[in-house]
Amino acid sequence: MIKPLINLSLFFLIASCSSYNNMRQIKEDKYDGLRFESFNRYDLVRLDKQVKLQNPVALCQRAEYNDANDIFKDRLDKNLNNYDYWNQISTCYILKKEYTQAKKFLDIAMSTAKTKVHKSLILNNIGVVQLETENYQEAKDYFKKAIALNKAALSPRYNLSQVFMKFGLYNKAQEQIKTLLKRNAQDIDFLNSYAHIELMQNRYKQALVFFNKIPKAYRSRDDIATNMAMTYFMLGLYDNAKSTLNNADKEDSFYSAAQVDILKKLDKATGK
Repeated sequence: MIKPLINLSLFFLIASCSSYNNMRQIKEDKYDGLRFESFNRYDLVRLDKQVKLQNPVALCQRAEYNDANDIFKDRLDKNLNNYDYWNQISTCYILKKEYTQAKKFLDIAMSTAKTKVHKSLILNNIGVVQLETENYQEAKDYFKKAIALNKAALSPRYNLSQVFMKFGLYNKAQEQIKTLLKRNAQDIDFLNSYAHIELMQNRYKQALVFFNKIPKAYRSRDDIATNMAMTYFMLGLYDNAKSTLNNADKEDSFYSAAQVDILKKLDKATGK
């Protein structure tokens, strides 16, 4: 499942494109390598700190769109030529899944952007719109353009890696994830992505090495638990696989069928 990350400027921090109640919540800053670029993985406590600052994007992240809109209206006259203001509005439309409106405001943001860093940020977000509307080739191109303008940006690298993974381009995905891990070797999703790539290339022992680097508190997350259980299964560690699935959160329906399928394989392998 691809869950891309939307950029804002560091002044306002960043928002995410997935709903606030999502499986990727991270409680500690040290495990979030994109904490300065995305609200995507903030848990309730971390996000509330931003809400208290009356950040309209944080309000949109919690589906408080009317309150956010009031703030945007109050700030309009002072921000007509501020790319970040228009980028924030577009972010809220992405959160509402109104992608045509989001693209309109991203175009305004691009027309007012002055630096390569600002333009890179907006290109990433246009890529997110393309990704959300399943225009994968266009999304990939925008993420690449964003990286070319700002090689220090992490969100477009992460988003690009997820596109590569979706289409089985694991070597290309791994190149991006390696770069991300150099910036933060403890990031939950960087580790999970790298482990998943190893799993899909049948390098099960190496996959397990990276899964084991993820703190135990996060291994119950459905995507991690599902992939980790499959890794255990392929290594013949059936008890570990079953225990991992039993401890899974079972909150994300996307992984439900895969978990049931692994359990069936386990029963067959163990003769139960």
